[in-house]
Amino acid sequence: MHKQNYQYILNRVQTPTRYSGNEINTVKKDLSQVDLTFALAFPDLYEIGTSHFGLQILYSILNKRDDIAAERFFAPAPDMEALMREKKVPCLSMETRTPLDRFDIIGVSLLYELNFTNILTLFDLSGIPFYADQRDDNFPLIIAGGPCAFNPEPLADFFDAFIIGDGEQVITQVADTVIAFKKEGDGKKKTLLRMLSRIEGVYVPSFFTVSRDSDGHQILTPLYEDYSRIKRAILPELTFADFPISPIVPFGKPVHDRLRLEIARGCSRGCRFCQAGMIYRPVRERSLEDLLEIAKASLATTGYSDISLLSLSTGDYSQLPALMEALLLLSQGQCNAISLPSIRAEKLTPQLMELIKSVRKTGFTIAPEAGTQRLRDIINKNLTEDSIAKTVENALSLGWKNIKLYFMTGLPFEQMDDIQGIADFSQRLASTYTKGKQMINVSATCFIPKSHTPFQNHAQMTLDQTLEKLQYLKDNLRHPKVKLKWQDPKMSLLEGVWSRGDRALSPLLVKAFELGCRLDGWSDHFNFSLWEQALEATGIDPAFYTSRQRAPGEPLPWDHIDSGIKKSFLESEFKKAEEMALTPDCREDACTGCGICNFKTIAPVVQKNNADQEALSEQSLDKKSEKKPNGQSDRLPDEAFIKYELKFSKLEDARFFGHLEMATIFQRAVKRTGFAVKYSKGFNPSMRMSFATALPLGMESEEESLYIYLEKGLKPHRIMPDLNEQLPRGIEVTDCALFRKSPQPPTPRDTYQISFAEPCIRQPELDRFLALSEFMVEDMSKKGKIRKTDLRKALSSVRLISPIRLEMTLTPYNARIIRPTEILTKGFGLDDTAVTDARIKKLKSN
Repeated sequence: MHKQNYQYILNRVQTPTRYSGNEINTVKKDLSQVDLTFALAFPDLYEIGTSHFGLQILYSILNKRDDIAAERFFAPAPDMEALMREKKVPCLSMETRTPLDRFDIIGVSLLYELNFTNILTLFDLSGIPFYADQRDDNFPLIIAGGPCAFNPEPLADFFDAFIIGDGEQVITQVADTVIAFKKEGDGKKKTLLRMLSRIEGVYVPSFFTVSRDSDGHQILTPLYEDYSRIKRAILPELTFADFPISPIVPFGKPVHDRLRLEIARGCSRGCRFCQAGMIYRPVRERSLEDLLEIAKASLATTGYSDISLLSLSTGDYSQLPALMEALLLLSQGQCNAISLPSIRAEKLTPQLMELIKSVRKTGFTIAPEAGTQRLRDIINKNLTEDSIAKTVENALSLGWKNIKLYFMTGLPFEQMDDIQGIADFSQRLASTYTKGKQMINVSATCFIPKSHTPFQNHAQMTLDQTLEKLQYLKDNLRHPKVKLKWQDPKMSLLEGVWSRGDRALSPLLVKAFELGCRLDGWSDHFNFSLWEQALEATGIDPAFYTSRQRAPGEPLPWDHIDSGIKKSFLESEFKKAEEMALTPDCREDACTGCGICNFKTIAPVVQKNNADQEALSEQSLDKKSEKKPNGQSDRLPDEAFIKYELKFSKLEDARFFGHLEMATIFQRAVKRTGFAVKYSKGFNPSMRMSFATALPLGMESEEESLYIYLEKGLKPHRIMPDLNEQLPRGIEVTDCALFRKSPQPPTPRDTYQISFAEPCIRQPELDRFLALSEFMVEDMSKKGKIRKTDLRKALSSVRLISPIRLEMTLTPYNARIIRPTEILTKGFGLDDTAVTDARIKKLKSN
């Protein structure tokens, strides 16, 4: 970690700052004035969790209510964790810096099994006992939800309750129950848990006792006759009301830095290996009208330029062409990209292909899953080699440069011919269709038999088998246009243990945490040797959960969780896999009898063409025909804009914004104001905006200049307040005027004030440097050439204001801007620690 960033973290954990929880659309409330406080904890790093759509949904739903305050927590990186322990600082919320253990409810997102140790990190830093039965009635109610909750048993000892299924309605029922309990309950958590158990979708692990049969299989016995199976909560339809219209916009660069538009939930294709395709049934498409209203409102509240269409199978959305048309029209040329996942060849109509040509390509993934048609039929992939090849051909011809092919090894009934098929098919596609710089990226992962799927009883490959097949691929998949990537087989082994395990794994998680396992889903943090030590110490045999074929009728750890899919259907699908028989898509064929729909309250929601949608599509096509060749439709002509110069300050914690972050912050702020702004020409237009200088990370400034082309006639007195309303604290526009080029620009002189943490320089040392005739240093330019700089000539003046503060004025040397840090370290000989601990502020010019 950069030392300057490390010092920033030190400052953050010691005192509350204005930087944290200051992102756009953050909700802050007075926690003493609400009936319920709710901590939303994401057990991974901020850059992963902050853009997670499920977290955004819950944050929005809870904070819409005046009586509830929801705040966010994320897992710290190891260096941050070490610093927090050193300073004895607990996990603090992003919004109000409130400790985690002071919330009424802690809700943890369970997205990935290799995040589980991070949950204990959050608990341990906050002084919360790991095991639920060790927490008294004064501790918060700790619940969890997400796809991993469909086998909650490996974590059952750590949580008071789990939410199984869609959380939109359940989360408010849980909140209301806790509010009522706080007002009228007896204060005993067991009483509260009994109340919560009556909510559909809520699983309370402590209401089941655990025993083992003679083979070591977990047997759960319910304490209450009316609470033996937990039925999954299902949201009947996706509505405008539940969508997070104003998602939080981070200042940094998260993994998904775009507007995420969930167009549908669920999948009807019936791939037999896919847990998501089973547990999120039935298909529920969001209406075209709602999607357009959501997109319109969200683009205005966020300032995003890119949209990602979110769904398990985006290409199957019934109104995809009409949606694409309308989104392009709605963006008015300012939406630079619409992210599309895999779209099957049969879905690429001429209309859709024409639309795709007009958007910037961000990524295209095709998931054949298996290398041969025989194995694709076994897993019910319903993809042929011809359709895959046609999709690759179309995608490359439409402008994508990189195609990702996703395969799994270790699928049921797999043979070595299927592994060879991955190599042969990938190389054939690359040889036939790639041109120039186009590449095919092949990703290979180990198949993990997940709960609630037709393959849930099947064995997972052993580690040795996985390594053998991976090596075979490495040896046989060699092509200049193909790049092979793979998941670490050791990570797959652990994922299998946790996804298929039971309560016997509780000591393993604690031991792994104690040994130092953190962020196991990150390859640079994953340490399998520590897990091996934990397995040995606890006597856990991974093979019992992974590489063992489970017998028909064997009790499974998740049998008490009712996903809505009939067990008889899963067994029937496995038998069809043995027979290589296909099951059709129920969206296009008859009901397959999976059991999820009662066709009264629960049924597929598929959008059909109607007169309004057809009119909208025709309107979009008419508008599209009016577009200019450069894609600048609905924009004002160039002569309608004029250049403005903005002066702004960057102070306090805003100094930790990097230059690229500053550019993004201003671009999105301008978009949120609604001002008409000039864009560049071409396929990927960008906002015509520039900075006079790029201020280094960590440096404050009383005055910087930014230049931007806005619509003529905008009054500066209007621009300033509207823009400042959209900027984070620490950044403020202080002046605005029409740009006027100076005929003879003055020689730039920048004065800086440096404040040190402790005395580290004396006046005689400054005098000695000033007495030098020159002080030459060498460094490497961006072009790789050695350049010489006379730091003495760059330093116009310097004076010591106090033992810990000095002021210096610098001028450019041979058109190169010299920064104070270079004078301090190279000229004055200060060590890096003293310089990185210092506060450097660029003063406003007189």
